[in-house]
Amino acid sequence: MPHILISKRISHYGVELLQSQPGYTIDVLDDASDAIFTASLARADAVILFFQPLNSVHIAAAPKLRVVSRHGVGYDAVDVQALNERAIPLTITPGANTTAVAEHAISLLFAAARRSVRYDRDVRQGAWSKNLGPPMLELSGKQALVVGAGRIGLATAQRLLAFDMTVSVYDPMLPHDQDMATGLKRVHDLQSALAEADFVTLHMPLTDETHKSIDPRRMKQGAILVNTSRGGVVDEEALVAALQSGHLAGAGLDVFEKEPLAVDHPLLACDNAVLSPHMAALTDGGLRRMSLEAAQNVIDYFNGNLKPSVVVNKKALAAC
Repeated sequence: MPHILISKRISHYGVELLQSQPGYTIDVLDDASDAIFTASLARADAVILFFQPLNSVHIAAAPKLRVVSRHGVGYDAVDVQALNERAIPLTITPGANTTAVAEHAISLLFAAARRSVRYDRDVRQGAWSKNLGPPMLELSGKQALVVGAGRIGLATAQRLLAFDMTVSVYDPMLPHDQDMATGLKRVHDLQSALAEADFVTLHMPLTDETHKSIDPRRMKQGAILVNTSRGGVVDEEALVAALQSGHLAGAGLDVFEKEPLAVDHPLLACDNAVLSPHMAALTDGGLRRMSLEAAQNVIDYFNGNLKPSVVVNKKALAAC
């Protein structure tokens, strides 16, 4: 019967779902070192990855491995090619973190537009209203650009509409003639859209094509950039320059090119940047849904009814 390795403690809902399966054995690691994780892979028929890279060395150390389940949707830290060579499917949890990340994107946008972190600090330090600076920004009546029309991007776009904004969506992966939901405008020229938007929120995957594809210097003067996708899609050096010069009014960032962020990273000195540690999905509901879906993907695999829609590498699924 299958032995399931969970790389880091997940919500108890997912663990209990696995425990309910007859014959399953489960090993849950708790902040384990890479060496312990690698050693633990020797017995694993399946692994659930939570904040854990999986490279070719790890995969080679797992001779029994048959399926990999990502607790989340990003898989840039997984060696998909090495999995393909052994016909091991990689699954994700699409939709599980949609609400959590969309809400976090909105919260970062508000925090940057209203300079919430800076004013909180001033009040605590006794400065009160001495550092008011230029007026805060309202969302109503402004133009927002959503880059990436997946589940999270569209959920964010719908929430922006509620603030009486003009919302445009850019995604070159959509069919050219695909209609947008009511109230959303589709744009086809990213650079022109960046130059016109007051607020830009990123919901795009990190690929060779999207790497550093967002240059903040091309954005509208006084705009705000929000990124809850992957840090590598933004030219980080250009972002720092745009924040320091005042070309951008602010930024709300949950992701960075290299994580964790170095203690001397220049973004930390940008008073107009609101930063969070890649935790947009980690809400009560998001963690519950991701744990359940990650566990269910493993169960479905061993029951022979894994849904193709959750599999990243379809060729590996076909070869199973």
